[in-house]
Amino acid sequence: MEETGILIVIAAAFVVGGLVKGLIGGGLPSIVVPIMAIVVDPVFAAAVTLIPVTATNIWQALDGKLLVPVLRRFWAFYIALFVGVAAGSQVLVGLPPQTAALLIGFAVVFASPIPLFAHRFAVPSSREKLLNPAMGGVMGILGGTTVIFTPTLVYFAMLRLDKNFYVATAAVTAICSMVPLYLGLGFSAALTWESVRFSVVLLGPTMLGFIAGRALRGYISQQLFRLILTVSLILLGIGLIYKGFA
Repeated sequence: MEETGILIVIAAAFVVGGLVKGLIGGGLPSIVVPIMAIVVDPVFAAAVTLIPVTATNIWQALDGKLLVPVLRRFWAFYIALFVGVAAGSQVLVGLPPQTAALLIGFAVVFASPIPLFAHRFAVPSSREKLLNPAMGGVMGILGGTTVIFTPTLVYFAMLRLDKNFYVATAAVTAICSMVPLYLGLGFSAALTWESVRFSVVLLGPTMLGFIAGRALRGYISQQLFRLILTVSLILLGIGLIYKGFA
């Protein structure tokens, strides 16, 4: 593929990824990295997502003045997640990456519809206090060893959070995951000046899609948001399954 064609594919991937990120609060790396990996080196593809992912997560974490309520409710989850990711990134993973992606993909596909079809599903606040640190630790270790954090989105979906609160929660989760993961994996080795400059440029198409997705979220109902979220998570899970078989 010619250089112009490669740039068009990459820009389109970030517009779509930004749209999904703005709408449901996650999915940006899961969308753009596999598409970019078709035309560029996968390590470079992962590296150039840093600036767009960081910028959109900070925006969503601060949007709507929900950061304090999110931290007040999920502080134990985030502490356990941070520690779990830091530990998990240092663990020698027994399963091959493809096998891990396959197992997690099946889990995501089967678990995602639960909050949609279980009309009265809810976790009592007393039980949530116990679940949050436990789930944060488990998902942190899982994410740190596999670099896959989609199950955290499923967990928050099961709590049936308000759409805007859900997005803010997912953004703070991403931030808490990124810092220890990049430090633990020594990700800076992939962050050359070239990838950083390209990452800054890709912030443009990302924000184009992101702002459109954010605006669209304001027009849809809570029920429709839950349906879109479920379908998006299932598609992400299918993507992981495909990665496992590839």
